[in-house]
Amino acid sequence: MSIQSQNTIVFTKFLTKLFLPSFCINCKKETPEEPASVRWLCFNCHKFLTSRWVKSSLLPEINETYHLFDYQKDILAQKLIHAFKYGLVKEISEIFAVVLEKERLALKKLNFDVIAPIPLHSRKLKERGFNQSYLITQKIAAITQKEIANNVLIRKVHRRPQAEIKKRAEREKNIQNIFSCAKPDLIKGKTILLVDDVATTGATLKECARVLKTSGAAKVISFTLAQD
Repeated sequence: MSIQSQNTIVFTKFLTKLFLPSFCINCKKETPEEPASVRWLCFNCHKFLTSRWVKSSLLPEINETYHLFDYQKDILAQKLIHAFKYGLVKEISEIFAVVLEKERLALKKLNFDVIAPIPLHSRKLKERGFNQSYLITQKIAAITQKEIANNVLIRKVHRRPQAEIKKRAEREKNIQNIFSCAKPDLIKGKTILLVDDVATTGATLKECARVLKTSGAAKVISFTLAQD
């Protein structure tokens, strides 16, 4: 790594500490800067983030879908996901990495070939600076030792965020035909694990599954941190 790159990293960390003071989202107490997994949720409050492995389905597109939190009932998880997704706090991925580590056995039992994160449009990715679904995917890949099919799905159209739309029919219409499969050879005949942060109506997951199956995937299952 060049000296210039090292200096950039140091300066970025300095700005982060300056403008994002370190405190626990739950109890508001000051926390240490390191490790990242306790910067936004103190060690004591980690015990209140209780995951529950839940299996359901989004038939006919997705036979099996899994999640860990109820977005409406698990308020702490909701706060963390909101800060992760809309507050642009990338380090919260380290908190969820701890949660996923606790679910290691359940994750390793999933039967799939490759993992595909739900993509952001290039414009949104530039604004946010990271894809939260990809960060979740990285931890799952580390646990399961499965390949990440990154950029196999492309979000080719930028539209109104699904979170701003309440009606199911409007959500399904808004998400139609905005994805394409850029690497069909990578998924042909395989079972794909789709990964996202939150599933509300499941419209995004189902549309991605439809595109993957049309492009040759044999089966699609999904995992989200929470279900709304």
